[in-house]
Formats: sequence, C-alpha cells, structure tokens
Amino acid sequence: MKQYFINQEGESNKFWTIEIDNTAYTTTFGKIGTQGREAHKEFATAVACAAEAAKLIREKQRKGYRAVQANESIPEKMPVPYRPMSEGLFWEILDLFNWKKTGDDDAVMLPAEKRLATLPVEDIFAFEDILTEKLYQLDGEQYAAACYPGEDTNHISGDAFLYDRCSVLVNGPVFYESVVNDPSKWPVGMEFESLLNLAAQAYTRKTKEEDFPHLTALSYETRSNMAGWPSLM
Repeated sequence: MKQYFINQEGESNKFWTIEIDNTAYTTTFGKIGTQGREAHKEFATAVACAAEAAKLIREKQRKGYRAVQANESIPEKMPVPYRPMSEGLFWEILDLFNWKKTGDDDAVMLPAEKRLATLPVEDIFAFEDILTEKLYQLDGEQYAAACYPGEDTNHISGDAFLYDRCSVLVNGPVFYESVVNDPSKWPVGMEFESLLNLAAQAYTRKTKEEDFPHLTALSYETRSNMAGWPSLM
C-alpha cells in the first residue's frame, strides 16, 4: 500500500510517498506537480523493511509532512505576497528559526534563510541594516555589565560580547525591548554568533555569489557605539 505525504509549510511545496512490498520499499519525492524522483531499497526481512519505513515516516512528519489520501485534492500553494523589508518583517523572519535543531545553527536558521532569500537583494541588505542597528543599540557598558556581572567591562572580549548580543535578538522583539529597557534581564551565558551570517547566507542562496557586498551605515562591533561606553570617552 502506498502512503502519501505533503509539506506545504513556509516556502515548502513538496510531496513524498512510500510503498512497501514485503522486504522492499520504494519512495518518490519532489515538488508538488512534478513526477519527482524515485528510490528503492531492499532488506533481509519484511520486519526490518517495515521498521525502517516507519522510521522514515516519523522523520518526514517531524519535518512538517502530513499524510493525505491518494484521491485527496492537493491545495494549490499560493506564493507568499511580497512585502518590503521592515522591522516587523525582520522579526517575523527571526521567528522562523527552528529551535528543534538546536546544536546545528545552520539548520536552526535554515527556514529564515530560505524566506529571506525569496526577497529582492535590496531587502536582504535592509535586513542586515536592521540587524546591525539592533546590535548597535545593545552595545554599551550597562549591557556588558549585565552580561558579565562582576567583571571589568573595559576588558571583556569584544567578539564574545557581540555573540552574546545576538542571543538577545533571537529571543524575539518583546524580549529584546525588555532587555533594552532593563539590562538586568540579560540572558547571561547565552550566545548565537551564527546570526551574523544569516543575511550573507541568504544572499548566497539567492545569487550564488559568495561575497556579501553590502556595507552598513553603523557597525555592530563591540564599542562602536561610543555613546554607550562613556568611560572610554
């Protein structure tokens, strides 16, 4: 019996099927509306084949696939309407992070990277501008003191504090604003360095070019916001 699955979450519009025939199974997969590709695998016993098939089905369901009947009408995937980059869209893209993949930062960011890559290059650049501005706002002694309680903020690692600031953003806009207004809410011990690569990776996905050509007006490097470091002035 053949089982059918589709995934239309986010930017996905894919199908996957599996058909078990005693000690072997055949899968087909691809974009909905295409014939897809086929793969075949044989096993020593029917029990081993069924166990492996069940494992594959569970994996697909964790990735967002849902079962459909063979004669079920598949809904047409509507394209995501274009919206120019804004602060609201910036936070929506960060909210796409898949935290079930914690431990593999690229996998965590992949849904956000794919969504960002659907936008015009100018919007990818604008995303980087907003990211930089948000990190710049957190660049200051009061935030560093909250991040590194009891330490001399003039001697902390600039790179480490940058990565720590990234962790505030990936916790969402409400948390970000709460930390901006009350540094004592800083998530001590958390960092997410890979956020700095998101726009560049989306740009490469879209253009196939490795070099990210955009320069932001501000800098997110630690101590770039001189007003936030009065002891250095």
